[in-house]
Amino acid sequence: MTKHDLQQIRHLNNEIRILREHLTEMELQIGCGAIAQDGQPKGNKIGRPTEQQAIKIAETITIIHTLELEVQELKLQTWAFVASIDDSVMRQIIILRFIDGKSWFKVSEGIGGDATEEGCRKAFERFFKDN
Repeated sequence: MTKHDLQQIRHLNNEIRILREHLTEMELQIGCGAIAQDGQPKGNKIGRPTEQQAIKIAETITIIHTLELEVQELKLQTWAFVASIDDSVMRQIIILRFIDGKSWFKVSEGIGGDATEEGCRKAFERFFKDN
């Protein structure tokens, strides 16, 4: 597992968040607020623009699901990687930062003791530089 692989989890989660925001905007534009189980828009507007928007919504939902599966796969790989690390603090740093998605500040709080935001980040960087 590389540093890039770990960072990819955070990037994909951010992309999913952005796509969900766009999805909400698209749903509101056609006045549906939601999509029925059959993938059709719920709402009272009809016509070609609504159909096109429903297609865009369905495509966006598919993209979100695909990205979520990719995140889950990366998380499984990360857990396996974490299990191979001897250093308990480094395991905690990777779990808190990349699996839980916490900021470096929150990582340092999670580690506790005299851990600092900068110290946790630098320890992570050194770990990947040395390994």
